[in-house]
Amino acid sequence: MDDKNLTKIFDEKIQSITNERGGVYGHPADDFARVNLIKEAVRECPDPEVRHALEMIGVKLARLVETPDHLDSAVDIAGYARTIVMINERSLINATHQDLFQAQEGLQEGTDEEDAPCAPVERPRFDIQVSPEEDS
Repeated sequence: MDDKNLTKIFDEKIQSITNERGGVYGHPADDFARVNLIKEAVRECPDPEVRHALEMIGVKLARLVETPDHLDSAVDIAGYARTIVMINERSLINATHQDLFQAQEGLQEGTDEEDAPCAPVERPRFDIQVSPEEDS
């Protein structure tokens, strides 16, 4: 297969995908305009990883505006929401590790901060409460 054939196949596939997605999500300019409005609000989120997940949820929300019965977008939103919980869970674990590192440093006099174990990235702490029914 030579380069011209690959380019032709690529162009045909892109046109097919563009037509298919346009039928589901509407014109890209309209979809992207909605996404941009959502991203404006999401920019206020201080955590970059959570902000990214929120932006992806925003993409899916914008698509649902055009096609509210598109199940894949709804499922994707749930998946991205779960990633936020996973990020927050890791933050709580890292915060616990940070507390342990600080306690260990207090026990080891003369340890420079550079020699201490790698501390996790500081993240805002989230107040996560689980009701007894959800805990099981």
